[in-house]
Amino acid sequence: MLIRLDVSRHCIETAIRKRYNRLVGEALKTDPWEEQMEAELELLKAALEKFDFGRLRSVYPALAGHGTDIVELEASPKGKLGIRINGKPVESS
Repeated sequence: MLIRLDVSRHCIETAIRKRYNRLVGEALKTDPWEEQMEAELELLKAALEKFDFGRLRSVYPALAGHGTDIVELEASPKGKLGIRINGKPVESS
């Protein structure tokens, strides 16, 4: 699964948190939950719990926000979380 994040106005942490909160609101209005929505919520929650956002922002300025880079959150089929900046994976652990 790959989720494109909007970091043009916010850092990666805020972008993930905002998307997670928006999706929770949508999920509460949707009956039954869609599988895709549930998978995306799980990925976003795992990212919020796992990543050291302070370190990520300091090492990768594109994740600090206010840029034009394409930032994506991804999960491998085995469930490993990762981040891509302009298509290139970055060290996120």
